[in-house]
Amino acid sequence: MAAGTGRPMVAAAVSVRYRHSLSEMGKSLRQYMNLRHESARAARAVSLVLALVVLLAASTAGRAQERALLVTGFQAPPFLYLNEADEPSGLLVDLLQKASGDADVPVRFLVTSWPRAQHEARLGRADLIFPVVFTENRSTWLDYPEKPITRFEMMIFAREDAPFQFSGSAEDLHGLTIGKIERGRMHPNFKALEDSGQARIEGREDIGELLKGTALGRLDAFIAPHLMTLYVAQQLSIDSVKPFSTPMGVSDVYLAFAKNSPNRDLWNQLQRHLPNLDDARRGYLASLGL
Repeated sequence: MAAGTGRPMVAAAVSVRYRHSLSEMGKSLRQYMNLRHESARAARAVSLVLALVVLLAASTAGRAQERALLVTGFQAPPFLYLNEADEPSGLLVDLLQKASGDADVPVRFLVTSWPRAQHEARLGRADLIFPVVFTENRSTWLDYPEKPITRFEMMIFAREDAPFQFSGSAEDLHGLTIGKIERGRMHPNFKALEDSGQARIEGREDIGELLKGTALGRLDAFIAPHLMTLYVAQQLSIDSVKPFSTPMGVSDVYLAFAKNSPNRDLWNQLQRHLPNLDDARRGYLASLGL
């Protein structure tokens, strides 16, 4: 009996140990599965964070790439104008596009009316404006570079067979009918002539009208920027009107920065790669054989 009753007790003990072992194995398995689950969750969290970092970096880079300097101004050929395809062209456009590539600063252009160009620059929606001369009023909303980007020679143009000469003195124009751009800002030397009343001053809408009026004899002469007038005369095939050799005055002309622009850092970066227009100006005159 003792031996017989011992076998069930041993079996029971083995059964208890077996169940205990199974329980421990179950616990270990659950711990292992929980650990795997936690590791997977941690891995997913890390992946999500990395994805967000990449997206943020891409978004920031995208915004940086989207920033560009907007240059505005009116039609001022050969410096800035719209070509036949309605695309911005000219010496200034070429210069800025070259500097844009060197500085890695995108540049766009808005060629529009002068009132709108000034309005856009005042508000800071345009970053740069051309062509401008320095005035105290404009200096309240524009920052002028230390040096001008070019100079406009204000020349007196007349027919080749004009019965008078111009040597640079306003007195040479006394008694004559002299044209000017209607709403253009004139050089102080010409303004003095206008204020003196010694010449009859007539305004015209643009350089083309001044050229036509002079070619037809309705004006004795007119004053306008040298290169701009040469360009328009070539476009209109007017070769009977020429400039006298001595300018009435020379004006410093700037590519000025709008104080309300948010892109001063881009402008500072671009400026380091931006020469003036002197070489381009000489090249243009050479292309005309001058």
